[in-house]
Amino acid sequence: MPPLTQPELEKFFTTGANIMRLSTLSPSGHPYVVPVWFWYEKGKFMLAARRQNEWLKHIDADGRVGACIDTSDAPYARVLIQGTASIVDRSWTGPWEPLAVRYVGYEAGHAYYEKTKAVPRVLVSIDPDSVISWSGSDWHRKYNEDFGKPGE
Repeated sequence: MPPLTQPELEKFFTTGANIMRLSTLSPSGHPYVVPVWFWYEKGKFMLAARRQNEWLKHIDADGRVGACIDTSDAPYARVLIQGTASIVDRSWTGPWEPLAVRYVGYEAGHAYYEKTKAVPRVLVSIDPDSVISWSGSDWHRKYNEDFGKPGE
């Protein structure tokens, strides 16, 4: 299972409608995982949240986050991220229509954007400290040390 190359990562982050599963730290210390739409810009992951989202309180208290972005159809690709999230703007009304179109299609995305574009979002940036990726359905070579290569 080779890692994605940098060009493959860029494409993975900027095309398709793969959902990010964002994990923040709750006040009890437990992971709090939520699916979110994202876009990738200048090496950072960007999120547009509603200000009532519980996970924003977690980021305010502790910006350490983890995330998983993966495909659910073969050939599989997975990316695990650890980083630091920060609030960029608590009243953001930026141009997020392309995000809505990316995730729900042109017609529904445009309609959703038009209906809610005046509602301020909280703009969140995630600066990744670690990005680990792999693709394919074969075993990673590290498992071959214990079990040998399957099928041989």
